Amino acid sequence: MKKLIGSASMIIATVLWGVAFSAQSSGMKFVEPMLFTALRSLVGVISLIAVIMVIDLFREKRISLWGSAGTAAERRELVTGGFYCGVVIAAASVCQQTGLKFTSAGKTGFLTALYIVIVPVLGIFFKRKTSPLLCIAVALSLFGSYLLCGGVGSIGKGEWFVIACAFIYSIHIMVIDRYAAKCDCVRLSCIQFMVATVLTSAASLFAGEPWVAKNIHSAMPFWIFCGIGSSAIAFTLQMVAQKYLHPVTATLLMSLESVFAVLGGWIFLKEILSPRELAGCAIIFAAVIITQIPLKKKEN
Repeated sequence: MKKLIGSASMIIATVLWGVAFSAQSSGMKFVEPMLFTALRSLVGVISLIAVIMVIDLFREKRISLWGSAGTAAERRELVTGGFYCGVVIAAASVCQQTGLKFTSAGKTGFLTALYIVIVPVLGIFFKRKTSPLLCIAVALSLFGSYLLCGGVGSIGKGEWFVIACAFIYSIHIMVIDRYAAKCDCVRLSCIQFMVATVLTSAASLFAGEPWVAKNIHSAMPFWIFCGIGSSAIAFTLQMVAQKYLHPVTATLLMSLESVFAVLGGWIFLKEILSPRELAGCAIIFAAVIITQIPLKKKEN
């Protein structure tokens, strides 16, 4: 039952993430990247506080600040995990949002999916086992990215921002793996977006991004959807899924995000990828699948 809950949670999250690329791209017509990220993060916080209150009233018949984190050590773990997750997700979201100013939603979705290849590569530095298949996956992902971006010389600043986002998201996965099993996932996600809201708001003001009420209002449908759907619901579902699923299964399901991103761009933004770009998407997707093939255990 737990595996079923985990799988369903991750699939719903990937659909929301995929469709959110179109909403994020549309929002960029009105507000700047850091402000958009701050707005969606704030909506995520408000939504998650409401969810926490409902859950507490249903389970405990009262609203509790810390939930199941009863001891000082558990509370410290929750706050620390939320802080680290917030810092990383803020950086990743801003990079992704900036990239969407200069490239399509579908292309952004597939380049972002590179984090699924990057995670096991980073694992090498933590002395985790690797295999020749991983080397093949890395080579395929690089070739797929080459086709998708039109060659090394054609990689624009939008693509570079999204590639940076993929690296940062891979760190986010590893941070979640560290804290999700020990913390209340909804509260962990709420603290994460509190931190992201503060950081991106401050960065937006420091960078001089315009806070124009008319533009913020025009972008409202997009940052509200991203805040509720992509931030509050999807990232919380990701934490729930990683709590119940094997990392291989979780990341394999997460790879579907790129497919939904292309479908969302096609349906909502009328984006059409060229045959070369579609070939690049297919190769990147194949690389992602290869990374999920488990290592065979040696027989004694």
